[in-house]
Amino acid sequence: MGASPRGAFDGVRVMPKRRSVLLGAGAGFALLPMREGVFAATTDSPAWSVDGLLVDGLRDPMGLHEMQPRLSWQLRSSRRGARQTAWRIGVASSRRAAAAGQFDLWDSGRTAGETCFDVAYAGRRLVARQRVWWRVTAWDERGIAARSPIACWEMGLLAASDWSASWLSAETPPQRDDRDVGLAWRAAPIAKRGERLAFRLRFDAPQDGELTALIGCDGYCRARLDANEIIAPKRGSWGPPGPRSAVVPVSAGTHTLTIETRAAGDAPVRAAALLRVTMPGGRIVRYGGEGLECRTGADDDEAGWGPTSAAAGQATMPARAATLLRRDFRVDGRVASARLYLTALGMYEAELNGERLDDALLRPEFSDYRKHCLYGVEDVADRLVPGDNVLGIHVADGWYGSYIGPDGRFSYGDPPLRLFGQLEIRYHDGRVQIVATGPGWTVAESPVISATIYDGERYDARRAPIGWSRPGFIAGAGWSPAVAAAPATAALVAAIVPPIRRKERLSARSIVILPDGASVVDFGQNAAGWARIVLSGRRGQTIRLRYAELLNPDGSVDQSNLRAADATDHYTFAGDGVAESYEPRFTYHGFRYVQVDGLDRPITAAEITGVSIRSDLPETSDLRLGSYVPQRLWINSRWSQRSNFTGIPTDCPQRDERLGWTGDAHVFWDAASFNMDTAAFTRRFMRDMRDAQRDNGAYSDIAPVARQDHFKPGASPGWGDAGVALPWTVWQRYGDTGLIDQHWASMERFLASIRASNPDLVWSNARGKDYGDWLALDARHPGDPTTPKDLVGTAFWKAAADQMADMARATARTVDRERYAALAVGLGAAFRRTFVHADGTIGNGSQTGYILALHFGLLAPATRGDAVRHLVADIRRRGTLLSTGFLGTPYSLDVLADAGEIGLVFDLLLRTDYPSWGYMIAKGATTTWERWNGDAGDRSMNSFNHYALGAVVGFLFRRIAGIAPTAPGFARFDVRPLCDPRMPSAGATYDARIGRISTRWQQERGRFTLDLAVPVGSIARVFLPAVRGARLLESGTAIGDRLAVEQRTAQEAILRAPAGRYRFEVV
Repeated sequence: MGASPRGAFDGVRVMPKRRSVLLGAGAGFALLPMREGVFAATTDSPAWSVDGLLVDGLRDPMGLHEMQPRLSWQLRSSRRGARQTAWRIGVASSRRAAAAGQFDLWDSGRTAGETCFDVAYAGRRLVARQRVWWRVTAWDERGIAARSPIACWEMGLLAASDWSASWLSAETPPQRDDRDVGLAWRAAPIAKRGERLAFRLRFDAPQDGELTALIGCDGYCRARLDANEIIAPKRGSWGPPGPRSAVVPVSAGTHTLTIETRAAGDAPVRAAALLRVTMPGGRIVRYGGEGLECRTGADDDEAGWGPTSAAAGQATMPARAATLLRRDFRVDGRVASARLYLTALGMYEAELNGERLDDALLRPEFSDYRKHCLYGVEDVADRLVPGDNVLGIHVADGWYGSYIGPDGRFSYGDPPLRLFGQLEIRYHDGRVQIVATGPGWTVAESPVISATIYDGERYDARRAPIGWSRPGFIAGAGWSPAVAAAPATAALVAAIVPPIRRKERLSARSIVILPDGASVVDFGQNAAGWARIVLSGRRGQTIRLRYAELLNPDGSVDQSNLRAADATDHYTFAGDGVAESYEPRFTYHGFRYVQVDGLDRPITAAEITGVSIRSDLPETSDLRLGSYVPQRLWINSRWSQRSNFTGIPTDCPQRDERLGWTGDAHVFWDAASFNMDTAAFTRRFMRDMRDAQRDNGAYSDIAPVARQDHFKPGASPGWGDAGVALPWTVWQRYGDTGLIDQHWASMERFLASIRASNPDLVWSNARGKDYGDWLALDARHPGDPTTPKDLVGTAFWKAAADQMADMARATARTVDRERYAALAVGLGAAFRRTFVHADGTIGNGSQTGYILALHFGLLAPATRGDAVRHLVADIRRRGTLLSTGFLGTPYSLDVLADAGEIGLVFDLLLRTDYPSWGYMIAKGATTTWERWNGDAGDRSMNSFNHYALGAVVGFLFRRIAGIAPTAPGFARFDVRPLCDPRMPSAGATYDARIGRISTRWQQERGRFTLDLAVPVGSIARVFLPAVRGARLLESGTAIGDRLAVEQRTAQEAILRAPAGRYRFEVV
């Protein structure tokens, strides 16, 4: 084995027991560079290699703010039993230095140990924009060293002083003038609840032109221009319906705008209107709402109209046209590097010299823009050209400006939309040029007439300024200088998570033509995204794309479960005689079906494509089950995860919600972290949860959250617990203790908030909205207490205490570990005292009561058998059916399997009648439903793309495919697949942080075979279903000749398998 050089480290440095954090090489400590010779004594043999270097779970990230990112790598060997015995990390300030072994930023020295993840950078303090290069050397048990390729990471802009930019208002002068005039409320007399009222405003258009109607109502709202409807009423919404807008042609002469609404209570009814008529040449005339008249009823006669009175306040401005902002600049030297740092209060898409910069979508992603605003970092060096260049930014409402339930528009800050960023160009001669938002930028209206998250996008191709982001474009009429805006108050943080991107392309499975000529396209898969069209049309012809998960009996799309979300895109043709392509930029939809209206003929499959989008997290697994229903359950669940991982983990992708519901994430994260690499995604969402945390420590039900007054004080059991369960899960899956440290104080506040209101250790007070076992089968209303809610709360409190004790142990917080372990013991005792009855029943006898008690270890050993018997009896009494909801279902199969009820597990998994997972599949589902009875439930809360009930997918990986982690980062895992004659085979691959794990088992005619791959850095404990007397073989040889059987029971043989590939047989 090679030795460390003198002057760096002598001998082998033993890792501290706490975790892989090496200290001492900080800002004030200069390490002597180590000689290249140490790294040169390596082998390039395929028998031992190092690769897969990650920084906080990401490959070569840019924009890091974390000063001690966690480093990880993978080890590969074709030899069975290969293992790492020591490692060394070197970090340098240049690639050349790293290649030469001159590690001037940090050199860990040769460190004994098998760890290959969760090693914290412990070198010199890094500064903004700094790019560093690093590599790893790993020694195997023979003393042979392997050296990794060089990897890198780059720091972001860490402080306000690192920015040169100013915030710009992303609105045109007419839009700014509209906002200055405002939408003043006008009041009608008191009306009775439900009574119909009408407001009208008469105005004269001096010339033919374009009318922009901005309208506010308290509730139901329909607007007509003369006899033509220009705004249709929305379906029922979650929260206030919000203001509305319309852009329509108007002819010269007198016109009447009529607004129809309904009284919501015995109080004055309000309306607001601002009309802008834009005439050829740019002349603008406005008409305010002070001229509004009102009347009750809906008759068209003149009797009964009277004046309105002024009411306090202003309505929020409705959606308006997106804007284009551009800046010309010159490049006058040889470019060494160029970075674009960019964000918006709104949503942006960037172009450089006429081309989109990248394939990231919907940026910046959803956050609480009052606390954190995410900026993007792009390497644009290869996009710059000598001489003239143009940076063009398209800005629309996004999450910042759109109506977001339940709060309305601009829930996270005031208008206007804003843009902020800078392009930094570094030349080879050392000069730095910064092109920042500020003076010199111009702005114009976009061809995107409106774009909001829920309602969709309206695009008028006639308005598109050709070449607007290219050099040589003349910014003439319609362009004006952009003006400064008030700066955002939020901290700017780089979006260190894979962005939202286009992923799967969906082809039309069928197209049905309706009697009115509309085409209904079935893409065969429920997904999040939109449709892309390539069509020709007449100039000014508008087509409408309406999105839905369902169809009406007549074959048209059924949008009734979308509530107030219009989920409709409009495209107006330029009509230049060539095919025009369109897909929206600033919205997305949940859909399987798209109805195309307004085309003169049926659309063809070649002219429309479905586009699936999602956060581009690596998909890390493949599951293969020898039975259709559980196989399809996994596929559907994965599609629901794809559809709902859009910047944050949302509940659904289609209706007027799409929010970061923490309860859904909590129960699904086990499954989610098999399907995808969730490490960076979780780290980002935990910041959102901290931003949404109440002053008293309680976590909110959703994150980001605009106003806490929608929710009652206290955390909701099963929802707020996500703030503990998600970091715990990420630590278990990826071995990442960094998130624990980052989030620890916040988690402590959460646990303290529960204890403060419940000193008797029964969670009976301050339970927030208290959803309970949401959507349980027996509930008449979603949150009915089918299981006592104090029982549910106490069980989840106990689970959180156990997880805190685990994480405290992992991070050497000894006192905290003892404190939380004692709390868990006390909670268990309180649970038994309060909810466990003398006859062995628990609570009210619900299935979820038994499941939570068993799964979270709340029962004394002597009473577990009674609980299992009561649970099984209730399931059988119902005809082998579950009655559980969001909080009981995820753990149901684990509890039954732990109790040895394997046949019952497969009974539940394989059935196809109601209620079951198979019932959804039998009904044609391609994603997981929100409710067991999705085809018959309340349409106002009935998503067909909700992942919570698919949480048992984690069970499929752990207990049927046989990949169950038993140590953080899969350093150890169990292979103990459950077998049933109805499933002849199963298996999975999973790309763990340390490498790929693979299982595949088959049972046939009394023979059981298992193919297993264990990555370097892990050890599998294998349980083979072998009765006494059965022969055990490995790769055709008696198993005792290759591996030692550690334990043999009447039904199983247990052995340990180090890194390598195996084929086990039981005959």
